[in-house]
Amino acid sequence: MLPLEAPAQGGNWRLSPYPAGHRFAFTIVHDADSAYSRRLAPLFEEFDALHMKLTVTSFVFWADWARDGAIWSEWRAAARPRQPFFQPIAVPLVDPEERRFYLGLAARGYEIGMHSASETSDTTAQTVRAFATFTQIFGHPPAVYVEHSAANNKEALNNQGADPHSPYYILGVLRQYQPWVWIDGPGGMPSDHETHFFDLAAIPGAPFCPELAQRYGLERVFMRSGKFHTADGNAFLEWYTQGNIDQLVQNRGLALVYTHLDKQWLDPGTRKMRTPLHERLAYLVSNDGWFFPAGAILDRLVLMRKVSLQSDGKTVHIANRNAAAVDSISAIAPAGAVLCRGNRVYRPNASGAIVVGPLHAGETAEWRICR
Repeated sequence: MLPLEAPAQGGNWRLSPYPAGHRFAFTIVHDADSAYSRRLAPLFEEFDALHMKLTVTSFVFWADWARDGAIWSEWRAAARPRQPFFQPIAVPLVDPEERRFYLGLAARGYEIGMHSASETSDTTAQTVRAFATFTQIFGHPPAVYVEHSAANNKEALNNQGADPHSPYYILGVLRQYQPWVWIDGPGGMPSDHETHFFDLAAIPGAPFCPELAQRYGLERVFMRSGKFHTADGNAFLEWYTQGNIDQLVQNRGLALVYTHLDKQWLDPGTRKMRTPLHERLAYLVSNDGWFFPAGAILDRLVLMRKVSLQSDGKTVHIANRNAAAVDSISAIAPAGAVLCRGNRVYRPNASGAIVVGPLHAGETAEWRICR
């Protein structure tokens, strides 16, 4: 049984963790470090065309060095041509143009997360204000919170963020809002010796981080795929070779990719996504993947922990022990197997997954193995 598959008993029948019979799950969790909407916009035109929906983080407030946006005068003075494109960095949601851009992404199905309150250290009060501001802008709190730099940002949990005596304590805020949290430090990424760094399904416990969750008293802590220190467009090409993508697909894997879209993803000459990256993503989406944001994928995996399958060789029973419905449940069938229920026949797709439909909260359903 693959690590992400839900519990099953009975021959070769298994449950897929993913909906609609998808073979694997893949998304990008973008770090906002030096990001600016005008440089990101051409990339998202490509993601739209590829039908990929990502998790896109943003800072809420200006960094200290930006002097509450006064830095714009310097950027405009240095820009050639006059309309700035390459100069601005770490432009936050409180900038009106930036805010419109991220609201537009949200309307197009992208998940907007928070990348710390700002690019520099934030006090408890600033973090509280950042969550309130984000909620006011989008109508809900961030589903995903990605720490910026534990080495530099004092509110990071591996810095002073977990110390209740520090003015940079934010653990209480994270416990209050309960987003999915990515922690900058050990456990946030596969270990350096991990050969399957590109596929979280191959790493025991991933994409969840039970040790970090226990240490900080947080229920929702997740790991990203990839490697520390090289998270840019060049690294993506190195990590997700066609061979590694083939392994990801074959193993029904999971990728929540760590990258900075404002680093080596855009061709500065054409101001479009670099051709090798476009071609690699096109190869990726030619496979039957679930290309949804990280929050949706993680929430699905949590639900599937309480969905179970049993088979006696003649029937398949699937039980949903959640207090909520689970849609588009898929059973992975032995070769040639078919399920029947009443007069309806459920056949496997090309990857051997049979979509049996939703189960209501607390519901158990039975299917006959009719071939």
